[in-house]
Amino acid sequence: MPWFGQGGKKGKLPGATELQVQRTKQIESLRRGNLNVIETLRDVEYRLTIQAAGNSLTLIINLPPQFPQDKPSITVQPAVRHPWVDSNSKVINCPNINNFSVHSSLNTAVQAVVDEFRSNPPALVSHVQYPVNTPNRGYPSMFPVTTNIFSIYPSMPSYTSPASPTETTTSPSQNATSTTETQLSNCDTSIPDFSQTNIMSTFPELKDKGRLEMLEILNEEEKILEIIQKMPQVQQVVQEREKQSCKCTELAKENLSKKPVIEDLKQQVSEMMQEFESLRTQFESNQEKQCSLIDQFHPSVIQNNLKVAILEAEEESEKIVEDFLDKKIDIEEFTTQFLEKRALYHTRRAKEEKMNHMSIDQGF
Repeated sequence: MPWFGQGGKKGKLPGATELQVQRTKQIESLRRGNLNVIETLRDVEYRLTIQAAGNSLTLIINLPPQFPQDKPSITVQPAVRHPWVDSNSKVINCPNINNFSVHSSLNTAVQAVVDEFRSNPPALVSHVQYPVNTPNRGYPSMFPVTTNIFSIYPSMPSYTSPASPTETTTSPSQNATSTTETQLSNCDTSIPDFSQTNIMSTFPELKDKGRLEMLEILNEEEKILEIIQKMPQVQQVVQEREKQSCKCTELAKENLSKKPVIEDLKQQVSEMMQEFESLRTQFESNQEKQCSLIDQFHPSVIQNNLKVAILEAEEESEKIVEDFLDKKIDIEEFTTQFLEKRALYHTRRAKEEKMNHMSIDQGF
């Protein structure tokens, strides 16, 4: 069958031969035929039930080992009579099956048989006819071959066919058969009525009842029910039922008594779920802040910020020099501001160099 390999793509089975691939395709076509086919033996036997002229027929589809190089076989159950079916209930005259090849469709072949049986319904073989007065060839002569099976059991009503006017003479074999039948008919082959014995042992109160009383009881359902209810087995069942009913009632009461506890536990679980949701929301928010701070205080980010701050301090110190040269500030103010900005510049520069050495040592 097709399998799914890496990436979810459909492919062939590893090591599958081309014949196996074709076999799988034929089986897939049969399953896609909307015939409600049932797999009884994997990749070998399938069954299909159809209705033909009110009769339910089962088609057994067998696939040989070399299928589809070898054609499939279809058997019908129960036994039927049809021009396409032989005495062994095997479909032999279907053109789609007889001409089956690798390029044929199994679904089409089966559908052809189904259409044929629906358009020309086969006849069921309702019974098997056995020959009468046939010699017992090759079998032990334990029982005689007889033309009338009722002669063995005298308790059964026998049927004797009328003699034909032409049957005036009898052969020695027929005389022997008649003698054997007479001996068997004289034997006591009556079968004891076990059902009546069982009834009398189960209902001992019926032993003393006459025929009329039995008929009256038979016609009154209330008396029959009363007799049945007095049986020990029925009383035992009733007692067991009452016992089980009491147990069910006790279990129901016990379950109802635990309802407040269950409600309290449900309330506790609900509160814990609300607290869990609140803590989870807070955790997710803190996690986002943590990720933001990690990105913000990464060594590379700090180093870039220091470079920008160094440039800003240098620009501000140069602006103070320009203001002094333009006589916008006096010497005392220039000295104070310039020394402050240059100290800030050198401090930031030292930090930037230290961060650079750290990043090189730690491989940032």
